[in-house]
Amino acid sequence: MKKLAVILALAAVVGMIAGCRPEPESYGDTPESHTATGHKYLEQREYDKAIAAFERAIDLDHRYAPAYSGIGFVYFRQSADATGEGRLELLDMAMDKFNKSMGLDPDDVYGKIGKGLVLIEQGNPRQARLLFQKAAHEDTEDAIAKMWWAIGAAQVGYFKEADYALEKALELDPTNSEIQNTYDRLKLAERLMQGVEDENYRAIAFLYRIGRADAAAVFARELDLSRLERRSVTSYGGPDFVGPGEPETGAGEYYATDIADHWALPEINLMIETGLMDTYPDGSFLPDAKMNRAEFAYLAASVLAKATGDNELLIRGMSGESQFRDVRADNWAYGAIVACSTRGILSADGAGYFEPLDFISGTDAVNAVKVIETILAEY
Repeated sequence: MKKLAVILALAAVVGMIAGCRPEPESYGDTPESHTATGHKYLEQREYDKAIAAFERAIDLDHRYAPAYSGIGFVYFRQSADATGEGRLELLDMAMDKFNKSMGLDPDDVYGKIGKGLVLIEQGNPRQARLLFQKAAHEDTEDAIAKMWWAIGAAQVGYFKEADYALEKALELDPTNSEIQNTYDRLKLAERLMQGVEDENYRAIAFLYRIGRADAAAVFARELDLSRLERRSVTSYGGPDFVGPGEPETGAGEYYATDIADHWALPEINLMIETGLMDTYPDGSFLPDAKMNRAEFAYLAASVLAKATGDNELLIRGMSGESQFRDVRADNWAYGAIVACSTRGILSADGAGYFEPLDFISGTDAVNAVKVIETILAEY
């Protein structure tokens, strides 16, 4: 999740002080002040200093809930920069701290919000939505809690509920830019998904970070991939290809070990059949794994290359000088990034940074595929 500054700043002043505490060593040596300091360090990405400040708050009051949720936000922020088992471990550690905070103070709004954020990252947005909703109802004057209720609702495609929650948030804090930005993004998501009834698919347009299954669904539903040759996948991946319109050759019901019950199963299968996406060596697809901008650009350019027959598209320009300040010309995705940026599919910022490792949002993904659809209409 991006832009947690509002949450992290407010979390520092939430909760009541309870239990016994040692005498402070100096003026300002209080749980509140150390928790506020911890959040300042967190915003500066000085994680060790942040944890030390939160732990000092806990030393002074072992039952001070905001300090525990503060440590939870540190672990959550660190998880965004981690991958694989390390990321999962940090999310578990964050969850432990948010649960501890909520156990000490059942009314801790920001403990609930933090736990909801972890649940989203763990692939459980529906439970996160209920937790955000509960936090908003418990503190009817908290605009940020209502904003996260709206985000939780939109994450599962409940746009009307999100509209209601954001309107209430704006009534409470009409000048809050983060709430206004969330409202604007929701309206864009609604326009992009106008007429779409499938809640799972509709929710993609509002996601801060899309996963591999989300990307498969967007490409397969928005584009006519029937023109592409297919391969018969009989055992979690296979090399035999058939041309467009030719009969299938015995492909199984699903082509990866972890997608049998997934809502996007048909789309994932189609992307695997066309060779646009593939399984990992162990046969898994990892549908919830997040995609970054470089990976998405490579997927987008692969669609263009296959549909247009331009086999050089993915490598063109890799022997020259880079057009970007943060992507070398010999980067594995450089040709794809150039192909996307020159066609208006994805773009660098005004300073020339493409930010290849940043996660791609649902709004950017849906917009990008609609641009591809326009490009392919000419072929």
